[in-house]
Amino acid sequence: MSPRFVVAFMALLLSFQPLSTDLYLPSLQLISRSLDLGVVQAQGTLLGLLLGFAVSQLFWGHHSDRLGRKRVLMAGAAIYAASALMAALAPTAGVILLARVAMGCGLAAMVVCARALVRDLFDVQQGQQAFARALTGMAVTATLSGVVGGLLARSVPWRLTLGLLAAIGLFVCVLTWRCFQESHTRPPVAAQTGAGGWAELRGAWGRILVQREFLLNTGLAAFTYTEAILFIGGSSLVMVGRHGVAVETFGYFMTGYSSCFLLGTMACRFVLRRAGRQAALGWGAALSGLGMLGFAAISVHPAWQQAHWLVAAQMAYMLGHGFNQVCSQAGAVAPFPKEAGTAAALSGTLMILCCVLLGQLQALALSRTEAALTVFAALNACVAMSLSLALRCGCAGVRRPWRCTWRGRPRR
Repeated sequence: MSPRFVVAFMALLLSFQPLSTDLYLPSLQLISRSLDLGVVQAQGTLLGLLLGFAVSQLFWGHHSDRLGRKRVLMAGAAIYAASALMAALAPTAGVILLARVAMGCGLAAMVVCARALVRDLFDVQQGQQAFARALTGMAVTATLSGVVGGLLARSVPWRLTLGLLAAIGLFVCVLTWRCFQESHTRPPVAAQTGAGGWAELRGAWGRILVQREFLLNTGLAAFTYTEAILFIGGSSLVMVGRHGVAVETFGYFMTGYSSCFLLGTMACRFVLRRAGRQAALGWGAALSGLGMLGFAAISVHPAWQQAHWLVAAQMAYMLGHGFNQVCSQAGAVAPFPKEAGTAAALSGTLMILCCVLLGQLQALALSRTEAALTVFAALNACVAMSLSLALRCGCAGVRRPWRCTWRGRPRR
């Protein structure tokens, strides 16, 4: 496989994350009215996806290391397509919640393998650049899916939107079968059976979880992702449900967020080439801090709880999100060339569990006051900024943190 195909294929697999959320979120109010969902249940259609995504990554990551990436990719794409079709045909709230959990399980297989490909086929430096390009492609998809989701919510029934996701999942299943070549050298069959497999898995988890670099990168990925997902999900209910923003307008807001994320990933690629990873982490921390200040100001002044101020603060944050995602996700798997699938799965599971836990708390708080949206956004942004600074200033293995500068060059 050519490097261009690999990067494009990684971008396609990663794009299922925004497709699974951004494409259907403008229709969330329509789904809620059609199936008589409350606020917590409506949030549950998003959090259920994330829960299935989180838990199943542990299964997919281990088996992708043992059985190879291609089998896991095909299985995940098939599960995703079938469960999206189930969601499109759901007659009740319980069925659509179950279908969204199953969609998360299929999504996990595709995302885990996409992250593992970075370590399968590239060295550490090339992997960061390749992952940055793949995230840029994902950001383009996210930008388009916000607009398309808004147009679909206005013009077609919400069931057709979920049916479109089923068709895309089926396409990826066929593409993997016909064009993807196995990238991971499988261990001997004897090592794949019996209790030794589980002993090996526990040993791998132990080796990974004691790595400080893994923990810091995973923490950064978790909180920067949590802020982005929970703000988008919560703002759909606040802006459309309480402020009266039209669904197509909300789709354009989502396009703005995705455009800022796209610019952030492109800028990160430039900074990585010119100044290195520490400088990229510095920019991520600065932009996350800018978003944090904006959300904190809105929380303190209830009169500023207007759609345009919320959008402006989130756009600033999403620029930093582009830097933070590239550095953290590539950094989490970099120390584990032989266990990239397991490391990617463990990182992803911890990331999504953090998002689901905080998402449940935010959903309960939003049922009481809309100010919870900005309070949670400010707290998540604060933690992401702190972890980005910790990584930049040497807590992840750089022995001389006092030599850090914001320009990425050592201080004499």
